[in-house]
Amino acid sequence: MIEECDVDCQAKGSQLTIIAILMGTLYGLVWINALCMFIGTWRYRARICSFYFSGVVCMFHVAVLIAVGVLMFTRYNGICSRSMRTTSAWDGAYIWTMADDFYATFSMWIGSFFLLFGFMACAHQQFVREKMM
Repeated sequence: MIEECDVDCQAKGSQLTIIAILMGTLYGLVWINALCMFIGTWRYRARICSFYFSGVVCMFHVAVLIAVGVLMFTRYNGICSRSMRTTSAWDGAYIWTMADDFYATFSMWIGSFFLLFGFMACAHQQFVREKMM
């Protein structure tokens, strides 16, 4: 039964690819906005771009965290997250399983909450600074 469950989890899919695309898009947008914030310390156009883009990225960040939470915590993924079937493409000394995939994805999802609060603090400082000028 356990071996069939492992094969079934990989055959039907656990939505980890969709979760990875959403999280990757989110991290890419946050990185671009952080770069604009950094460049904005010297160039006013980048600061203005980051000023308006920060609100959009914060709302997208919250939406992605909710969507990933909904996709990750299903009954089906509760079973697949314990699967010890290997998912690595190469056979070496290092073994990577579906349980490792879920653990890494869950860890990044939890870390994204802290990233959200840090990002919102930086964006808030930018708003306060713009109002003062």
